[in-house]
Amino acid sequence: MRSILLGGALVWGAVSGMAASAQTQGVSADKLDITGIRLGMTEAEVTRAIKAFDPNAQLVNKRMAHYPYSDGVTGFQTPAFLDELEFRAGDSRLRIWFASPPAEPRVYAIHRYSRGNKTPPTRQQFVTALTTKYGPAQTHYLPNTGTTVVQWSEQGKPVCAVSTNARIAVDGGNETLLPPRAVEVLEGMGRSQHPNLRRTMGTSVDVARCGTVLRYTWGGPANDPAFPIPEFYVWLVDQGGMIAKDRQSARWVEQLRTEAVRKRQGQGVTPKL
Repeated sequence: MRSILLGGALVWGAVSGMAASAQTQGVSADKLDITGIRLGMTEAEVTRAIKAFDPNAQLVNKRMAHYPYSDGVTGFQTPAFLDELEFRAGDSRLRIWFASPPAEPRVYAIHRYSRGNKTPPTRQQFVTALTTKYGPAQTHYLPNTGTTVVQWSEQGKPVCAVSTNARIAVDGGNETLLPPRAVEVLEGMGRSQHPNLRRTMGTSVDVARCGTVLRYTWGGPANDPAFPIPEFYVWLVDQGGMIAKDRQSARWVEQLRTEAVRKRQGQGVTPKL
């Protein structure tokens, strides 16, 4: 585990202007972005993208992390690496997560939360903007919370942005999206052969096969095109890549631990008795 350094029932349907879930095709992951930020970007590329979106955007937090390990006697830690950047841009907060060593530090997850827009778009304006930018989407309305979930999934890959509740296919939760907890959640669902993953993967459940997902959520009635949308959440996550890179990091740290143990054992001195 890395250490951070401080520094309802489901209604399937179509939103006006969007294709219904059963009619929607997957999208190419490299065509997806949030405010110009794309998966696979470096720190410098992210900074340029956010400044292009909002020249007044401010970096408010840069989180570094490390992995601890031990030779059985002495504790060690890996060199610090970039874990997350957080920006404020107008009425939005953006969080961007980067892959850990030995992988290159490139983006694998992005989250945007926007609230307080004094001139909010109507539902119809918001939906039109989404379909114009990204194309048709899977849409779900959750009447128990009044939440609309709009989702684009990577073409040719299993859909893993699913509910952890086996009785519900999709909900508005972020358990499979929010790093680093999402790794543990998805791995646990994979080990237990969760029904919602079996539904998309069949009998061969391996969450490293998961695709990229883009998800927007907002609150309000289902069928009022004039309803204002002053607040929304967005996720863009390479779920399979997140899992694969976490497994790679675990193997790397285990290799460091094994080498440290071997070195300690080689330096052991026979005691005088």
